[in-house]
Amino acid sequence: MEEANIPFFHVDIASEVLSRLSAKDLSSSKCVSKGWNSFISSTSFLHILSKRLEREGPSGLFFQMFKDNVDCVSRPITYIPIHKNKSFVQNNILNFLPEKVVIMSSCNGLLCCRSCIHPIDDIYRRVRNREAKELVIYICNPMTKEWIALKPEGCVVGDSIGLAFYPFGYSLNTRPIIKLVSIQQSKVDPHLYSFAVYSSQTGSWTTSKEVCHCRYQIYKNNKVFVGKMFNWLTQNHHILSFDVERELSKVIKLPGEASSSLILGCSEGYLHYVCVHGEDFSVWMLKDYSSSEWVLKYQVTLVDICQESYTDLTHCNVKRRLLLAFHEDLLFMPMDRCLFSYNFRSRKLQQLCYISMLQDLILSNPTVIPYSISLAAAGVFKEDQSDENKSSEDLRDVSSLKISKRKRTC
Repeated sequence: MEEANIPFFHVDIASEVLSRLSAKDLSSSKCVSKGWNSFISSTSFLHILSKRLEREGPSGLFFQMFKDNVDCVSRPITYIPIHKNKSFVQNNILNFLPEKVVIMSSCNGLLCCRSCIHPIDDIYRRVRNREAKELVIYICNPMTKEWIALKPEGCVVGDSIGLAFYPFGYSLNTRPIIKLVSIQQSKVDPHLYSFAVYSSQTGSWTTSKEVCHCRYQIYKNNKVFVGKMFNWLTQNHHILSFDVERELSKVIKLPGEASSSLILGCSEGYLHYVCVHGEDFSVWMLKDYSSSEWVLKYQVTLVDICQESYTDLTHCNVKRRLLLAFHEDLLFMPMDRCLFSYNFRSRKLQQLCYISMLQDLILSNPTVIPYSISLAAAGVFKEDQSDENKSSEDLRDVSSLKISKRKRTC
């Protein structure tokens, strides 16, 4: 670890103590001195902090109404912080972006959104323009309100986009790297899916040579990035996976019996699949992609989940057995009149907020994205030196914005 002038602390002790602070407190601590700033901004400390935050689960949840081939941007994007004594709903957390957006995915402190390309007629409540409008992709840090805009050029990019952010790089590259993957269904053969890939290393989009034959329709608002794999839930009890590094795809069958209440998620670096059959909740982990081997990680009943907080189990009802999200062994679901999280590790049930605060989002099969605050994502956007003469407004709208070294300012 880089040397830093931090009085009274051994480096290991400093790492252990400071990694337990919140991201907000750590950001304030960077302003104590140059030594503190250097230490907290160091790659080695951010590695330690990222591992600890990963085990704690997401910082909050993003909600947005979802309809296939319709962008519901007239309704606000809702954010619910999780690690609070009392959770509250925020509806303006993305107001720093220049237009209303559709949320896509999140990874290591960054959030991917796109512009509205399937508008709704507010009077007749029907789709007006079936022709896609110009697509703009926004990658932002909701904590710092930093963002960049990318306009795809040179290939066809669909309306379902996944984000992969490597804050410490990968392979021999140690600089932050962003990759985006878009999946699109062939208009000629609906069983064929193609992929477009963006990399911040090249600053450009390419059409992958990989074409996946999948007989099942994908669920655009149920996708997860784990390790180096993008995964889309499909109909008929399968998932479609795409390796972003090798650009290879695979269709994998889900374990057990088919269920109408199911969700994909990630935990400890593995893809997870959660399903409900009657009163039984099962959590499966994909142990190996190459062999498609699933292992049953948890299996609990509704009574097991409720007994921690309910004395009268007759009121313990999961609404329509609806599962909203799963991240780091935390399951999010509506129950009675509230939104709850259930921790499979500690077997604890926690009330987050009243469903009425989410209006009718819960009933609309919403897009729900777990979001984790990460200091490693702070200051990763920086304009190229060659673009210094351009105005900041111009820079927001060009695809030449690169991922640069982390800024170290308070």
